[in-house]
Amino acid sequence: MSLPQGFLSSPPKTAKGKAVSGRFTCHDVQFTGEADDLFGTFTITARELLDVSESNLLWTDQDVQRGIKPEATNVPRQLSLAQGYPDQNSYIFIETNADEIAEKLLHGRKVYLSPLTWNLRPGNFEAFLNADNESLTIFSGKVFLPDSHHRHQGIIKAAKIFRDNPGDYPNFSLARQFKVDIYFLSKEDEGNFFFDKNQLTRQTAKSKAFDLTTQDALALLAKEIINNSAALSGNVNRVTDRLTAKNADLLTLSTLREMSRSIAPGGDISEPEIEGLAALVGGFFDKIWTVRPELGHLSATDRHAIRQSSLVGAAVMMHGYAALARDYVDDVPKMGSAKASSLWDQKLRRLASSNQYSFGGWSGDLFQ
Repeated sequence: MSLPQGFLSSPPKTAKGKAVSGRFTCHDVQFTGEADDLFGTFTITARELLDVSESNLLWTDQDVQRGIKPEATNVPRQLSLAQGYPDQNSYIFIETNADEIAEKLLHGRKVYLSPLTWNLRPGNFEAFLNADNESLTIFSGKVFLPDSHHRHQGIIKAAKIFRDNPGDYPNFSLARQFKVDIYFLSKEDEGNFFFDKNQLTRQTAKSKAFDLTTQDALALLAKEIINNSAALSGNVNRVTDRLTAKNADLLTLSTLREMSRSIAPGGDISEPEIEGLAALVGGFFDKIWTVRPELGHLSATDRHAIRQSSLVGAAVMMHGYAALARDYVDDVPKMGSAKASSLWDQKLRRLASSNQYSFGGWSGDLFQ
């Protein structure tokens, strides 16, 4: 196997002639490719990842990452993960993303983080590959992260919190395993790697992603609302985030999920709460549909015509309907289901197209 520049023919020796232990050893590495195309895969634990980070071996190079904010001057280009999260005043880094990863790990929730990615730049490291036991020992240099920076930071934060308070997190273990892909790329190719991973691949539409997930409470609520509404069932685009002239759907799943923020502020709702809320909101939307039939099932031609002439089905109006639904949900326990339903049937009649509203010299349908 042809190895990139930086691999030693034999490991350095101590004064007594024994092999130096090195800064970190990747065990049971499975290699693919040759020379410039070489990369390996191995398994690491959360404890090992924390140790290798605190040893100042893991780095990001912001020249080939998300970068430094334009207003920041005289700040380091390379950052060690031992320093923790980058300063958000200077660097483009989304702390909430890393925090969410740490939270999921600590509470034992499923989160898919593998593979993590490492890179040793040829000519800028020293390492020895032991072919007998397939171990790769790194003696000098920096391991850069061409991708997966947020994932690394989230795992490391979880490991630190657990190490300081192990009794508080019974569902986490420092023995948690992750796969790592280790590459041997130049700085320029690190940038190309980041581009390929983050720009060439088309992102999944939010609506499709929300349709697939079972871990996002607001998405679950939105899908359950659809199941409880005759008007919305089969009338929501769950695949893409756009409604074209050829699309007869009323709204997208991503819009309905955002509407759910008004219905369930904070988004922290249990499964029984989701079922109860969805039943109320689905029924409420059908009440609006009764008053405004345009919100129901239409042909693509009719839907397009409505969009051209009325705001009744516009996304901004959907958020208005969600606010009304929240008020209805609040009224049900106060007044009782029958009384609240009757009251809101009466209120919603104000939205009917038969009502004429005036402003200045104009009069017509509220949504015209």
